[in-house]
Amino acid sequence: YENNLKSFEMLNLEIEYPKKPSKYSQQEWEARVNLAACYRLTDYYGWTSTVYNHITLRVPDTDTFLINGFGLNYNEICASNLVLVDLDGNKLSDDDFPINKAGFIIHSAIHQARPKDLHCVMHSHEVNSQTLAASKSKLIPLTQEGCQLYERVGYHEFNGIVLNDEEKEKLINAIGNEKHTLLMRNHGLITAGPTAAWAFIRHQHFIRNAEVQLKLMASNAEMSIISDNILKHTREQFEGGSAQAGAKVRHPEWPAFWRLLDTLDEKWKH
Repeated sequence: YENNLKSFEMLNLEIEYPKKPSKYSQQEWEARVNLAACYRLTDYYGWTSTVYNHITLRVPDTDTFLINGFGLNYNEICASNLVLVDLDGNKLSDDDFPINKAGFIIHSAIHQARPKDLHCVMHSHEVNSQTLAASKSKLIPLTQEGCQLYERVGYHEFNGIVLNDEEKEKLINAIGNEKHTLLMRNHGLITAGPTAAWAFIRHQHFIRNAEVQLKLMASNAEMSIISDNILKHTREQFEGGSAQAGAKVRHPEWPAFWRLLDTLDEKWKH
């Protein structure tokens, strides 16, 4: 028991980045490590579509972005094999990894529309969100964590694979100035945020709420609908940080996710 206590005392509740390679700035290296964590966690939770879909992250104070090399499984992605691109999806990094330029269109639309607050854009075809997207229903905030999605979800109608500027405009209109999440009808889910942690955690909470909602819909049970004033109050608790009061960092689950990934494969952050 005492040994277990000592091991818990040694846990780092904050983040320590591995030593950066000389070819990266500190800002780019930290962005690479955080984005690699997103990809590995997406694989861990089973939200992947093999090599498809993307998570992108702006390198701070630049108009450059990191994206996965096209053809890599998410469990093969690490900090050093992420690819650097510009806002048009043109490759900037000197490596052999291809990119899916067409797949970057969705991401570039949101990065372009919200350059001040949505620096990480996460897109998946996870089954619960994709099921909800295939229905006529909107997301109903039904869980405590789901309350943070109140008035923060937009909807994009399906018009085929997003490959042109016309669809980019529709995406930009759907997310507007106040939303950070898009349910793409008959397609999938987008969440975005100022950091990789924000985008991933919003993805996780949307999926959990969608799963609860779908189970309630299937059971035909009466839903316990949360009032608008309570939804707004709880959303503000999450957005303002009081929901994490007492933690050493803004998102205490993020260092915990790092520790989880380290137990699986420490190469993810190199």
